[in-house]
Amino acid sequence: MIKLNCNKTEILKLQEIIEGKLSPLIDNDFVLLDIPNHRNVGDSLIWKGELEYFKRLKYSCLKQFNRYTFNESSIQSSNTVILLHGGGNFGDIYSSSQSFKKKVVENFPDNKIIIMPQTIFYENEKNKVNDFAIFNKHKNLYICVRDKISYDIISQMFDNDRILLLPDMAFFINLDEFIVNEKSNKSLFLNRTDGEKVDNKYSDVFIDKEVDVLDWPTYNSSNKRLNVLSNYVEALDGKICNILKYIPIVNLCIHPSYGFKNRRGMDKHVETGINFINKYDIIYTTRLHGMILSVLLNKEVIILDNSYGKNRGFYDAWLKNFNNLKLL
Repeated sequence: MIKLNCNKTEILKLQEIIEGKLSPLIDNDFVLLDIPNHRNVGDSLIWKGELEYFKRLKYSCLKQFNRYTFNESSIQSSNTVILLHGGGNFGDIYSSSQSFKKKVVENFPDNKIIIMPQTIFYENEKNKVNDFAIFNKHKNLYICVRDKISYDIISQMFDNDRILLLPDMAFFINLDEFIVNEKSNKSLFLNRTDGEKVDNKYSDVFIDKEVDVLDWPTYNSSNKRLNVLSNYVEALDGKICNILKYIPIVNLCIHPSYGFKNRRGMDKHVETGINFINKYDIIYTTRLHGMILSVLLNKEVIILDNSYGKNRGFYDAWLKNFNNLKLL
């Protein structure tokens, strides 16, 4: 028997907010760009949620591309709406994705462009000023943000009528069938090991607690060289695709979403995340999508912040009425 999620009502409210504000803007067939062809489970959850959301629209997703497989000639009409994948890569931490956004905005001045829900963070004020000098030239660009802090960052620099405050797209994934009734009596601290990690800030939280301290399974290799090698392989795939996509016949071998990688990559990463979280009853996490996935799987969740306030901002905006969920 499928167990009902204790936060079902709140999850549906978040979906309704997105449908009410975003759906009217998608007024023609569209493409989805900058999809995450990499091993971050959280980004795959966003992508999966975007695809579930698209099923509710009356217009069609024509194609999906990651930033390396995208060929500008793929968009032939100025009526095609361009959606840029959401997440936490708007700003100057993840330069590759941000550079791609700017390039799309510059090269498609006549297309409506919608940046899906993002957390915005800049370490350097000059980078922000330079970015918005580009974004402000486009008169049909909409930016969706996931929290009030992100909204405030750009509201002084961008047309407020084209800023949408929206939840994360991963909330469109229905995982009720994967909710487990059996208790494992185990707790997890899902802790970031990337550029948004917080070193030793929460060590006192786990005194006298038995918890497994891990990142997403896709990052959990104890062999650091293997992790570095995986990063190089991902980068190499992108570079090869970026060259070969312009060569006739050869480019037919490149999948627009996955390049040369496994074409079930997104689904496999989501499945990996589900199986990982379902080993535990209580989830402590510095990963935003560790929290979201745990909520979708009906877990008890304790949110700890990342390096720049992303999790706290999201909680304050959307999650205060959720059950079995608290912010430390």
